[in-house]
Amino acid sequence: MLVFVVVCRRGLRLPRNYHNHGGPSAIPESAPRDAARAEFARRLSAAMIQKGWNQSELARRASDHYADKEIGRDSISVYMRGKALPTPLVLNAIANALGVDPADLLPTRGVPSASAASPKMEAKDMGDGTVWLRINQQVPWQVALTIMAALQHDERMKENDEQERKNGT
Repeated sequence: MLVFVVVCRRGLRLPRNYHNHGGPSAIPESAPRDAARAEFARRLSAAMIQKGWNQSELARRASDHYADKEIGRDSISVYMRGKALPTPLVLNAIANALGVDPADLLPTRGVPSASAASPKMEAKDMGDGTVWLRINQQVPWQVALTIMAALQHDERMKENDEQERKNGT
């Protein structure tokens, strides 16, 4: 099991655990969900280009394989932008329409994912004296806890400074 810590501007959130449930469409333990969604989007786009289909065409063709239900173009758009992964039934319908195996679309172990291109660490200047920090690497728990403690301390210091400004001290 791999643990990712999510940090946002408002402070620290609890660690999120990602499990690999096995099977041909499993998300690799080594990739965060956003990387898996990005890789799925890349593969879906490549398969659509190979067929010469747009999103509407894929939605129509995939709906033919989806047990009397319709897959909307908006859903395909969401998958293409890497915002979500399809359910197993929708994934099978899309794969059948494209004439590929579901495993060809969804990243699995041993296949490089989009996270391989993501930097391990990234800092973006927010222009207001702060920086948006993103850490995308596996670290020992002690290192993660140290980083989390430093971020929580920084957040508390900001809150104290803000309170002092409000109180005029």
